[in-house]
Order: sequence, then C-alpha cells, then structure tokens
Amino acid sequence: MFEVSYNSVMKLINNQVKHVVKKDFHLSLMGQTAVFIDAANIELSAKELGFKVDYKKLYNFLQSETKLVFVGFYTARFETKSHDAFLTLLKKAGYKLITKPLKLIKSRRDGGHLRKANFDVEIAVDIMKRIATFDNCILFSGDSDFHYLVNELKKAGKTVVVASLKYHVSKELVESANFYLDLRKVKVRIQREGNKA
Repeated sequence: MFEVSYNSVMKLINNQVKHVVKKDFHLSLMGQTAVFIDAANIELSAKELGFKVDYKKLYNFLQSETKLVFVGFYTARFETKSHDAFLTLLKKAGYKLITKPLKLIKSRRDGGHLRKANFDVEIAVDIMKRIATFDNCILFSGDSDFHYLVNELKKAGKTVVVASLKYHVSKELVESANFYLDLRKVKVRIQREGNKA
C-alpha cells in the first residue's frame, strides 16, 4: 500500500497518547474505549512482522491500557474444527465474535477461486450503533474505506486510534486518525510465546 514516514504517523493528540520509551509503549486514553478488529488485517500485519498474535495477551494489553467496554473481532468462519476451537477461545477471552462464511469467487482470469470475507460495512455499522458507549475507538485495520468513518467519529468528539503495520495501512487513514499505532511497538506484548503456530 502506502509507505508512511515515522514523523507523519507519530501524532500526539491532546496528551492522550504517551510514548514512554521505544520498548515500553503505553496508550493513555481518557474515558471508555471500544476496539474493533479486522482479523484479516491484524493477521496479515503479524505475518509480515514474522510472528503470531496471542489474542489473550492482546486482550490483556488492551484491558491494561484502557477502560475497555467492547472488543469486536471480525473474521471469516472457515468451518473447521481447529478454527471453531480458536473462535471458542476468543469468546472465552472476552471478544465479541462477528463472523460470516468465507466466500469463494471464481476468477475469470485463471478459473481459480478468490477467497473473500470483507467486514468493512459490519465494522462501520457496529461502531455507529455503539457510538454512545465509548469515548475512544481503536480500529485494527488499514483500509482507506474507513477514512470517512474516522472523520465522522472525530466530529462526534471521539478519539480514534488506528492500529496496523505501516505497509498495510493507507495514508488517508493514518492522517485522519488522532493517533496511529504501528504494531511493531507492541509486538513483544502481544506475540505468542516461542512464536509457535
């Protein structure tokens, strides 16, 4: 996607975000926080960084850094025993699961199938339905389609943090958010032990 310079993404707004030291990142957000995770985006970002996310650790990180009121996890349902077990673990950890079947779309070019499960509409609708319940929104996505939503949230007085990896986030989304959190800053706190699959 877009390469974003370090300076353009390190926007400190209203003293709500503190970067203590490079290895010890802290988010200080005043008020209640809702989190919306596009699973495909966070998985792709983690893969790019060469690690797997420990979702229990991620939940604990978010809980320790914010007054958490909601964590939505938006993912395709693969209909396998291992993926169903994974979703059960997420639910037990405190995530609210929003799923739909994976679509296979036939490619006209080579006759193969493209896998698709886009959650942009579901995330946007859920954010607006919950807007009265939070002061801060943390969005795990890099999709430029959320640029309009982020601007609307800010007009409503909400603080928006976009969390992704710099090569998986659009310039427009970074610039419209109050703060951009590059996942490299919290990798140590959210990665699986031994980085096992």
